[in-house]
Amino acid sequence: MKKLLYIHGFRSSAQSSTILNIKANYHDVEVHAFDVTHHPVESIKKIEDYVAEHGIDILAGTSLGGYYTLCAKVDIPKIAVNPAVNPEDSLSFLPEIGQEVEYYNPREDGVQTFKCTLADLDEFRGIEKYITPVTHIIGSDKDELLGDLRDQYKALVGDRYHESSQLGHRITPEFTAIPTGDFYKVLAMFL
Repeated sequence: MKKLLYIHGFRSSAQSSTILNIKANYHDVEVHAFDVTHHPVESIKKIEDYVAEHGIDILAGTSLGGYYTLCAKVDIPKIAVNPAVNPEDSLSFLPEIGQEVEYYNPREDGVQTFKCTLADLDEFRGIEKYITPVTHIIGSDKDELLGDLRDQYKALVGDRYHESSQLGHRITPEFTAIPTGDFYKVLAMFL
């Protein structure tokens, strides 16, 4: 059985509804997830170490987790869903930047609030993406948070970009449904 590591997005956790849905319904993969932060160097290293230590076969992530997926230096299939390809810019427009905010879901460490500043976003500058022939991106022109990034996605992965009509920015049950969901269709290429 293949092992999938799924990385959540900004303000979320390993207890997100997307991850819980995948864990409950994807019986042909062993699903792993853990909490990451808005600090990229620490989060990317944690992902790379976890992949190596646990023999992960496929890495996937959503939004900021999709960005981390693109940046992780691992030579396994990677699926980035609506990745925040330039978080230092795209996240700077969020109203919660500079504010103490709650996470959307419970976190492993018990911490329920955090503050992300513009200075924190500067940590993203200079981090390079690690794109391989098995890196795929799933996106949409209906992303209400990051906007239409399809041209940037296509520039990164070419014909390994997959357009989804089942997707806004947030993940829907339709998008992860087996066997018709667009996420599952891309994942199934590696199972």
